[in-house]
Amino acid sequence: MADLSLFIDAVTRGDLGTVTAMLAADPGLARRSDAEGATALHHAAFAAQHAVVDALLAAGADLNARDGAHGATPGGWALHRLRERGALLAVEIDDVRFALDRGDDVWVRRLVTRHAALKSARDHDGRPLAAHPRVRTVPELAALFASGDRQPTE
Repeated sequence: MADLSLFIDAVTRGDLGTVTAMLAADPGLARRSDAEGATALHHAAFAAQHAVVDALLAAGADLNARDGAHGATPGGWALHRLRERGALLAVEIDDVRFALDRGDDVWVRRLVTRHAALKSARDHDGRPLAAHPRVRTVPELAALFASGDRQPTE
Protein backbone atom coordinates (compact mmCIF):
# COMPACT_ATOMS: atom_id res chain seq x y z
CA MET A 1 0.00 0.00 0.00
CA ALA A 2 1.40 3.38 -1.06
CA ASP A 3 2.07 6.18 1.40
CA LEU A 4 -1.02 8.41 1.35
CA SER A 5 0.85 11.49 2.59
CA LEU A 6 3.33 11.25 -0.29
CA PHE A 7 0.44 10.84 -2.71
CA ILE A 8 -1.42 13.87 -1.36
CA ASP A 9 1.79 15.88 -1.50
CA ALA A 10 2.13 15.02 -5.21
CA VAL A 11 -1.55 15.87 -5.71
CA THR A 12 -1.27 19.32 -4.13
CA ARG A 13 1.92 20.11 -6.06
CA GLY A 14 0.20 19.08 -9.30
CA ASP A 15 2.81 16.43 -10.05
CA LEU A 16 0.67 14.55 -12.57
CA GLY A 17 3.43 12.06 -13.45
CA THR A 18 3.87 10.96 -9.85
CA VAL A 19 0.10 10.93 -9.25
CA THR A 20 -0.61 8.70 -12.25
CA ALA A 21 2.30 6.39 -11.43
CA MET A 22 1.13 6.02 -7.85
CA LEU A 23 -2.46 5.41 -8.99
CA ALA A 24 -1.24 2.74 -11.41
CA ALA A 25 0.58 1.00 -8.55
CA ASP A 26 -2.28 1.43 -6.06
CA PRO A 27 -5.65 2.42 -7.61
CA GLY A 28 -7.22 2.54 -4.15
CA LEU A 29 -5.41 5.82 -3.49
CA ALA A 30 -8.11 7.59 -5.47
CA ARG A 31 -10.66 6.81 -2.75
CA ARG A 32 -8.58 6.80 0.43
CA SER A 33 -8.97 9.51 3.08
CA ASP A 34 -6.34 11.23 5.19
CA ALA A 35 -6.49 11.59 8.99
CA GLU A 36 -9.06 14.41 8.64
CA GLY A 37 -11.23 12.36 6.30
CA ALA A 38 -10.30 14.33 3.17
CA THR A 39 -9.58 12.49 -0.07
CA ALA A 40 -6.89 13.34 -2.59
CA LEU A 41 -9.68 14.86 -4.69
CA HIS A 42 -10.43 17.33 -1.89
CA HIS A 43 -6.77 18.39 -1.87
CA ALA A 44 -6.55 18.58 -5.68
CA ALA A 45 -9.70 20.70 -5.84
CA PHE A 46 -8.46 23.06 -3.14
CA ALA A 47 -5.11 23.48 -4.90
CA ALA A 48 -6.85 24.01 -8.28
CA GLN A 49 -4.90 21.13 -9.82
CA HIS A 50 -7.31 20.48 -12.70
CA ALA A 51 -5.29 17.83 -14.51
CA VAL A 52 -4.88 15.93 -11.24
CA VAL A 53 -8.62 16.24 -10.57
CA ASP A 54 -9.27 14.65 -13.97
CA ALA A 55 -6.80 11.83 -13.26
CA LEU A 56 -8.37 11.14 -9.87
CA LEU A 57 -11.86 11.06 -11.33
CA ALA A 58 -10.72 8.71 -14.08
CA ALA A 59 -9.29 6.47 -11.35
CA GLY A 60 -12.62 6.32 -9.52
CA ALA A 61 -12.40 9.15 -6.98
CA ASP A 62 -15.73 10.05 -5.40
CA LEU A 63 -16.71 13.51 -6.64
CA ASN A 64 -19.12 13.98 -3.73
CA ALA A 65 -17.09 12.44 -0.90
CA ARG A 66 -17.48 14.27 2.40
CA ASP A 67 -14.46 15.15 4.50
CA GLY A 68 -14.45 14.17 8.16
CA ALA A 69 -13.96 17.63 9.64
CA HIS A 70 -16.68 19.70 7.96
CA GLY A 71 -18.70 17.29 5.84
CA ALA A 72 -17.53 19.26 2.80
CA THR A 73 -17.25 17.88 -0.71
CA PRO A 74 -14.32 18.45 -3.08
CA GLY A 75 -16.47 21.09 -4.80
CA GLY A 76 -16.74 22.93 -1.50
CA TRP A 77 -12.99 22.76 -1.08
CA ALA A 78 -12.54 24.16 -4.60
CA LEU A 79 -14.61 27.19 -3.65
CA HIS A 80 -13.16 27.69 -0.19
CA ARG A 81 -10.44 30.20 -1.09
CA LEU A 82 -12.94 32.37 -2.91
CA ARG A 83 -15.56 31.90 -0.17
CA GLU A 84 -13.11 33.41 2.31
CA ARG A 85 -13.17 36.52 0.13
CA GLY A 86 -16.98 36.64 -0.08
CA ALA A 87 -17.57 34.69 -3.31
CA LEU A 88 -21.05 33.37 -3.96
CA LEU A 89 -22.56 31.07 -6.53
CA ALA A 90 -25.18 32.66 -8.78
CA VAL A 91 -27.64 29.97 -7.68
CA GLU A 92 -27.25 31.07 -4.04
CA ILE A 93 -28.15 34.64 -4.94
CA ASP A 94 -31.04 33.40 -7.08
CA ASP A 95 -32.26 31.17 -4.24
CA VAL A 96 -32.43 34.10 -1.82
CA ARG A 97 -34.28 36.18 -4.40
CA PHE A 98 -36.67 33.25 -4.98
CA ALA A 99 -37.27 32.84 -1.24
CA LEU A 100 -37.84 36.57 -0.84
CA ASP A 101 -40.31 36.59 -3.74
CA ARG A 102 -42.19 33.65 -2.17
CA GLY A 103 -42.16 35.16 1.31
CA ASP A 104 -40.18 32.23 2.68
CA ASP A 105 -38.42 34.02 5.53
CA VAL A 106 -37.11 30.77 7.03
CA TRP A 107 -35.08 30.01 3.90
CA VAL A 108 -33.93 33.61 3.54
CA ARG A 109 -32.57 33.50 7.11
CA ARG A 110 -30.96 30.09 6.54
CA LEU A 111 -29.20 31.13 3.34
CA VAL A 112 -28.11 34.59 4.46
CA THR A 113 -26.87 33.28 7.79
CA ARG A 114 -24.85 30.59 6.00
CA HIS A 115 -23.32 33.04 3.49
CA ALA A 116 -23.09 36.55 4.91
CA ALA A 117 -21.89 37.88 1.54
CA LEU A 118 -25.51 37.58 0.42
CA LYS A 119 -26.26 40.68 2.50
CA SER A 120 -24.49 42.79 -0.11
CA ALA A 121 -25.27 40.65 -3.18
CA ARG A 122 -27.14 41.82 -6.25
CA ASP A 123 -29.57 39.68 -8.21
CA HIS A 124 -29.30 38.97 -11.96
CA ASP A 125 -30.99 42.32 -12.68
CA GLY A 126 -28.38 44.19 -10.64
CA ARG A 127 -30.79 44.91 -7.80
CA PRO A 128 -29.41 44.54 -4.25
CA LEU A 129 -31.12 41.74 -2.36
CA ALA A 130 -31.20 44.08 0.64
CA ALA A 131 -33.40 46.45 -1.37
CA HIS A 132 -36.06 43.80 -1.99
CA PRO A 133 -39.51 45.02 -0.80
CA ARG A 134 -39.80 42.08 1.62
CA VAL A 135 -36.53 43.05 3.34
CA ARG A 136 -37.81 46.60 3.68
CA THR A 137 -41.17 45.55 5.19
CA VAL A 138 -40.25 42.60 7.44
CA PRO A 139 -38.32 43.95 10.43
CA GLU A 140 -36.57 40.66 11.15
CA LEU A 141 -35.24 40.48 7.58
CA ALA A 142 -34.29 44.15 7.62
CA ALA A 143 -32.24 43.52 10.75
CA LEU A 144 -30.63 40.43 9.19
CA PHE A 145 -29.53 42.32 6.09
CA ALA A 146 -28.51 45.44 8.06
CA SER A 147 -26.12 43.39 10.19
CA GLY A 148 -23.74 43.08 7.21
CA ASP A 149 -20.58 45.06 6.65
CA ARG A 150 -22.04 46.85 3.63
CA GLN A 151 -25.64 47.85 3.09
CA PRO A 152 -26.25 48.24 -0.65
CA THR A 153 -28.76 50.70 -1.96
CA GLU A 154 -30.60 50.93 -5.24
